[in-house]
Amino acid sequence: MVTNYIIKALEGKVSDLERTPTETVRAGSLMHLRTKISGIAKQEELGEVVKALHPTPAVCGMPKEKTKAFILKEENYDREFYTGFLGELNFKTERNRNNRPRNTENNVYRSISKNTTLFVNLRCMQLKEGNLQIYVGGGITKDSDPEKEWNETVAKSKTMLKVIMATE
Repeated sequence: MVTNYIIKALEGKVSDLERTPTETVRAGSLMHLRTKISGIAKQEELGEVVKALHPTPAVCGMPKEKTKAFILKEENYDREFYTGFLGELNFKTERNRNNRPRNTENNVYRSISKNTTLFVNLRCMQLKEGNLQIYVGGGITKDSDPEKEWNETVAKSKTMLKVIMATE
């Protein structure tokens, strides 16, 4: 659902759009689904790309505008750092165009590109007035089991707690 949303949101804003097959990756003791999506956007249009993507259905639901309005009206809770995006914007990457080490004359030819890598921020911690606040949430669908969703949310918070305990 989220991948299809992202692909549709990027249509017309990004060229050479590609996606990897969905894979399962481990983060601490939790397993997550991940699909990498890439494409080429003009630097001056990066803000429009971000606006089209955020918030994704992973943090807001669908249809986006209707569920966002409902959350803002009914939730009565400031999510602060729960949801967002993070990553590197316009990170310069330099590549040598010469693949032959003995051909030293061609070492002067390089290409420099700017790359942006963004991630949906679903979990984080905030230090506030000497206390740590952990932000986590659940991915609820029409087929969700509320008890299982709650247990998964608790497991996510325990992963964050392990990070805290490891740094003490």
